[in-house]
Amino acid sequence: MSEQSTSFSPDTALMALYQQFSTAQTPLWWFADEHVAAQPLPAARDNWRSFSNRCDIATLLQAAGYPVELGDFVLPLDAEPPKSVCYRVSKEKALVHYLINQALAVLPVGGSLHLAGHKNDGLHSYAKKAAGLVGAVAEIKKHSGAAYIATIHKRSEPSGLLPDSDYTHIQEIASSPSLYSKPGVFGWQKIDRGSALLVEQLPVFLAGFSQQPKSLVDLGCGYGFIAVMAAAQLPASHWLLTDNNATALLAAHKNCDVHGIDAQIELADCAAGLSGPYDAVLCNPPFHKGFAVAGSLTDQFIAAAHRLLKPKGRALFVVNQFIPLERKAALFASAEVLAEHEGFKVVCLSK
Repeated sequence: MSEQSTSFSPDTALMALYQQFSTAQTPLWWFADEHVAAQPLPAARDNWRSFSNRCDIATLLQAAGYPVELGDFVLPLDAEPPKSVCYRVSKEKALVHYLINQALAVLPVGGSLHLAGHKNDGLHSYAKKAAGLVGAVAEIKKHSGAAYIATIHKRSEPSGLLPDSDYTHIQEIASSPSLYSKPGVFGWQKIDRGSALLVEQLPVFLAGFSQQPKSLVDLGCGYGFIAVMAAAQLPASHWLLTDNNATALLAAHKNCDVHGIDAQIELADCAAGLSGPYDAVLCNPPFHKGFAVAGSLTDQFIAAAHRLLKPKGRALFVVNQFIPLERKAALFASAEVLAEHEGFKVVCLSK
């Protein structure tokens, strides 16, 4: 298996939702998750607002003229309520349930929720459960590319809530050591296998330094697992934790506080706008952006690591085994595979 092309396949569900924009009542609110990166945006219209928890998506929306609320999907309580809410359902069930609950709460009676997705995204189930809460029947229509749009006209105030795994709260997911995460973070209830393999190789990686690194970056940090585990071996270290997901950084802050990690935590897309130099970079780069496979993401993270490192600095990456990281890392003086296991490999890059 080879790494996928850097281009995205069109998301037909998102295309169907964009068609819905032209007829939806305003004010219109749009919950824009990471899948929005998959294709060009329609032009913004008057009396629209968009909400995202990812800074790269917020940048795309702003460039297209959309007013954007960047954060953990916290909706304004003092704003004019929307008559329409549009949402291409996300990959994570808890987030979908949370946003449906938010939409049904903020919409007035008579307002409409428009959900887009495919059958295997759970679109039909989401739509029927949402409709049942507000005395409605979901109107589900098939569009090209096996996409569906479900429209729920709010007939009454919600009779309850869809279970959202206590979305708004940061939760302890492990006790030895204590780790905290929350819904809306990739793999929020588990320890990622690739990240765990990277941590296993830390002693070998650190042994390659003439002096233990004092400044490190957790690049694409998520809830901060790698930094927590590495900081235990480097108690005097200073850290930069960065991710494009505002939700993830809420949990990263919590983990750094709990473990007393000296950390600067920054919301940035692949460390854009951040500068070094740092002694070391640790990275488990994302392989997917939304529902699409994004081959160029690995290249972006390699370039960011090289830029952030001091001369003679070193980076430790974990990637899927089939990604030719050693070939991609031509910016670096050397690349050494330290481990391969369960479909992952850990590679040390020396500047």
